[in-house]
Amino acid sequence: MTDEELVARLKANDDEAYRDVVARYSDALYGYVYRMTGDHHLSEDVVSDTYLRMVEKIDTYTFYGAPFKAWLYRIAHNLAINAMKRTKRTTGSVDLERVAPAVDDPAVTVMAGVDAEELREALAELTEEQRQVVLLRFVAGHSSDEVAHVMDKTANAIKQMQFRALRSLGRLLERRGFD
Repeated sequence: MTDEELVARLKANDDEAYRDVVARYSDALYGYVYRMTGDHHLSEDVVSDTYLRMVEKIDTYTFYGAPFKAWLYRIAHNLAINAMKRTKRTTGSVDLERVAPAVDDPAVTVMAGVDAEELREALAELTEEQRQVVLLRFVAGHSSDEVAHVMDKTANAIKQMQFRALRSLGRLLERRGFD
């Protein structure tokens, strides 16, 4: 089923479509939110709230060719940021130990060779947008186009932000004694 068909079914209040969304996206959304918050209970609450917000706002969603999941990730990201502000958590508590490096991706391979705690601390020093790009690209595994939709930016802007984030991350890790 295409995203367009799924959205049409959601707008028609099809219960099976809601179950399909949950089955299709729950694990990935939870993983993304957990890597932001570092808190299992908070992550479960945010994912739950994401689906609630989806139900409340599905009539305002317009399909423009961007993946439907980009819209869900944007909702989840915004809710996670708000939840962390409320609980006074920082986005530095990123759980990257569960990330398996992609064989063909040198950036992820380098990140996998770094101590997870050092990487958490270095990520915490990036800007919020740079951290989000790194998490979406290398932890959640989204393409530049998908990240662009989530962050409401162009793919070129995401590529530039990714380049700057990785360069900054490299400098931060170098200062900590990693090559």
